[in-house]
Amino acid sequence: MEKKDFIWKMGGQQGQGVESCGEILGRVLAQEGYSLFSQRLFASRIKGGHTTIALRIATKKVATIGEHVDCLVALDQETIDLHGKEVPEGGVVLADAAFHPKWEEHTGRIFLPLLITDLAKKYGSMQMKNIAALGMSAGLLGFPELPFYRFIAERFAKKGNEIIDKNKGIFKEGYDIAIEALHGIELGKLATPKKTDQFYLLGNEAAALGAISAGARFMASYPITPATEIMEYVIKVIHKIKGTVVQTEDELAAVTMAMGAGYAGVRAFTATSGPGLSLMAESISMATMAEIPVVIIDVMRAGPSTGMATKVEQSDIRYAIGSGHGDAEKIVLAAASIEDCYYITQEAFNLAEEFQTPVILLSDLQFGMCKQSVPAFDLNRIDIRRGKLVRDGLPPLNTQKKDYFHRFEDVEDGISPRTIPGVENGMFLSTGLEHNVYGKPAEGQGDRVMEMNKRHRKWQGVSSAIKPFYVTHEEPECDLLLIGITSTDGALEETREELEEAGYKVNHLHLRLLSPFPEKELRPYIEGAKKVLIVEENLTAQLRELFAIHFICHDKLLSLLQYDGTPFVTSTIVNKAKEVL
Repeated sequence: MEKKDFIWKMGGQQGQGVESCGEILGRVLAQEGYSLFSQRLFASRIKGGHTTIALRIATKKVATIGEHVDCLVALDQETIDLHGKEVPEGGVVLADAAFHPKWEEHTGRIFLPLLITDLAKKYGSMQMKNIAALGMSAGLLGFPELPFYRFIAERFAKKGNEIIDKNKGIFKEGYDIAIEALHGIELGKLATPKKTDQFYLLGNEAAALGAISAGARFMASYPITPATEIMEYVIKVIHKIKGTVVQTEDELAAVTMAMGAGYAGVRAFTATSGPGLSLMAESISMATMAEIPVVIIDVMRAGPSTGMATKVEQSDIRYAIGSGHGDAEKIVLAAASIEDCYYITQEAFNLAEEFQTPVILLSDLQFGMCKQSVPAFDLNRIDIRRGKLVRDGLPPLNTQKKDYFHRFEDVEDGISPRTIPGVENGMFLSTGLEHNVYGKPAEGQGDRVMEMNKRHRKWQGVSSAIKPFYVTHEEPECDLLLIGITSTDGALEETREELEEAGYKVNHLHLRLLSPFPEKELRPYIEGAKKVLIVEENLTAQLRELFAIHFICHDKLLSLLQYDGTPFVTSTIVNKAKEVL
């Protein structure tokens, strides 16, 4: 029996090797060409607490974790109690016999209490429980052994042949034990995929790679879940490109240091989550006034305040757009997929310099802390564009007339020529105060109105400088238009496919540019749809609010909201869509 996908989940306490087991399984299968999406869930605490890692394995692209579990591996009773109901009839629950697992025999699932702990004791290390469980998982799911042996040899190469042989041995025993325990029961197998050049990585890692590919050479950041892996990845590789990472004392220092580097001509950025973005608001306003390029990556999590630090939410939309006092206009982007985390980060740096502004790039916990297999990145897809950066050839200054470089010149497109400290004849002032064309503080009505209008005119060109959204069908007429941002992408696309198979005409639009809002580009799709369902993970319909501000057809703008900290599953959206249709 051939299956379209397998969903494997492992649960236990933090520190039991749950995450590393899922990591090895995912990396091996990614090398073999399978399409993968992983999801890790853990408690909002420093140490301990229930944790799970789930992995969806398929031969065609998957971008969401799915809704059932074909194989649940339980290292404690809590995993069975919390997740046993996710296993459908015919699925497998594999439990460590050491904790004497309790299970309802009449449920129709296959229950296998196997000797994971005893096997680890046999090989002399409780740390090898995860390799035992890995072998059992591979055996149950019908994957060949050889790729795992190759990976074990690579992973433990520095520890010597004895350690490699022990890990291969415990994997093999676990593999054989699981097959024997099934007693010939066939769970189904996936087709063997063609090997492809692909990566298996976090959205945070994709964003970090995007920043490096964009030419970023300075990062200042303060650790915060779920954005910390961006900084951690950059720290690992920054020496290779002669860049610098500074772990600052707080988020205020992080953003101002990044602004200073941007002012000096270095592509610079910081990464944070909602609480940190709040602290950056004053500095963001200064960057808009002084027209300093800086990129701020906000990996959204559940708020307000500390909220639920390890749970997903899309509730920073309103704040990202409105953060900063006064008319602090800025560019706000949203990654459309884990793959897009790489490309849109590059675009964020281009836009920051082309429009001389802070750019806030929204991701979320589901993207940032979940891994997906993605095609190898095209390093030549996005060029580095530095905008109106002038490095030489400036006319001499007339200091007697106090005629300095016209850094904030009133130009038609609102984007003044820009230079950096040290460029000959490029003298100007830079301040958070309102100013004249030289940057000198000026509060006269003429200068104020001129500079405000100049800064505002910049935004007219943003939506043509980036693809403002991805849409499945270019044809705008449809029965239902599904709209989302960031990690709802996978569930929305699966919903569209299911509804179209049922005979409905459905389109899916995933927004990448939130501010300035691409009203002109979106209008044909809003007007062409009979109904619009905006799907978002927050309580107050922040994404729908954006559309309601710009389009008067409020009766067709419908919401599906979820704010319990879990990501959308396809069936939830399908049920709502059918209700709407």
